[in-house]
Amino acid sequence: MASRHLYDLLEAYWVGPINTFAAVWSEGLSVEETASRIEADLNSAYNVTLANFPEGFEGDQIPDNYEGIVLIGKFESWSLALQMQCLDVTEEQALSALSRDGGRAIGISWHSGGDYHRIFYAVDGLIVDDTPMMYIPESLKSHAHGLTMPEDWDVPVYQGSPTEEMVTTSLILIGRIIGREIDREWLRVPHMRFIIRRNA
Repeated sequence: MASRHLYDLLEAYWVGPINTFAAVWSEGLSVEETASRIEADLNSAYNVTLANFPEGFEGDQIPDNYEGIVLIGKFESWSLALQMQCLDVTEEQALSALSRDGGRAIGISWHSGGDYHRIFYAVDGLIVDDTPMMYIPESLKSHAHGLTMPEDWDVPVYQGSPTEEMVTTSLILIGRIIGREIDREWLRVPHMRFIIRRNA
């Protein structure tokens, strides 16, 4: 059975990955520039850990179910944006904005409301790959030596889901490109949370 350790690590800090998850690494961007390019409300910035991301939502600050909630921090020379509500950061407009001016953006997202598990790669404002996560994207295969996606989907429930293996494989692949895998050190410390507002 393939590894699922990075999925389990995410789940240890936040139960959200069971249902919905989106993450994008953006090359060379600051936290504030990342938030600006995804059109987050910069005035909503709040320093918080992933495990405690609802902290500070009181009164008028409580976002509705249709607004995006994203946690952004530095990740080596990249930024990392984890979205805890909605999937804005992996939409075409966001990936294009995050990679423009000669940059790169790599993302993954999924939701449990259907057969939706994808990995994305954008370069200089253009989407190079938007691929079902069950496949290694063509543009990233040079980094995928020894990595395979699960082929056996007929597994007992107690053994977990192939999704967990796909996510872990995708995160290993992304870690090779960036030079660092997502880890406990990044997940346990505070980063800046922003709200992506919906126009009335």
